[in-house]
Amino acid sequence: MINMCEPQKSEMSPVETSEQFEANLAAVTSKFDEDVDRYIAGIPPEGGIYRLGNPGRILLSAGIKDLPIELSSIRLSRKASDGYRNNHPFNIAEVKGLPVAINRPIAVFNNVNGGDGKVILTELKHNGSNFVVAIRVRKGDDSRKIGVEANSIRSIFPKDQVQGIIGWLNSKNNLLVWVDKEKARTFISTQSPNQIAGGNKGGAVSTAIKKIESFQNPPLSKYTQKISESQ
Repeated sequence: MINMCEPQKSEMSPVETSEQFEANLAAVTSKFDEDVDRYIAGIPPEGGIYRLGNPGRILLSAGIKDLPIELSSIRLSRKASDGYRNNHPFNIAEVKGLPVAINRPIAVFNNVNGGDGKVILTELKHNGSNFVVAIRVRKGDDSRKIGVEANSIRSIFPKDQVQGIIGWLNSKNNLLVWVDKEKARTFISTQSPNQIAGGNKGGAVSTAIKKIESFQNPPLSKYTQKISESQ
């Protein structure tokens, strides 16, 4: 007989621990890197989509939803191409390691254009410029069931205008939502004078460093990702 006075055990899906997440992240990253190599060899990923797993607790605490992270192979190829309108060409092989890079970021910002999008500053580099990744929730499209949500990577490129990142740090709109202080200090201190000069008007760099030092990250989210039924 069930004692109604005692709390009952939840029948929710299993919860992923830190160790499980790290193991899954390593596996996802290995698969992603293999898919990138296969794409370079002329074989696109299944369904034309790179799958980067679910966000870890840093991204969750920064406000990114606990949904699968996806990147269209067509979008990645277009962003990397010489002919892309914003002209940030890069070698697709340079994004290998992306699942780890976004889960261990330098900083995470709210999208400057508003909405629920986030911009992740990573340690991946192209010619000394760090890659940034713009991500937002996609609620389905013509190739998927309506209502199926995912964290869709909408843009990825090496940000060669460091002054833009300094601007995000100093924004009056409080764009910064999470930062690794040590990585951020290293990021600023290792920029060449030519790259950072345009963003140092009015002591902007000093202001950004002070912002980094005083910023309080939100509490790290507990691991509440449901373990995939396929695992």
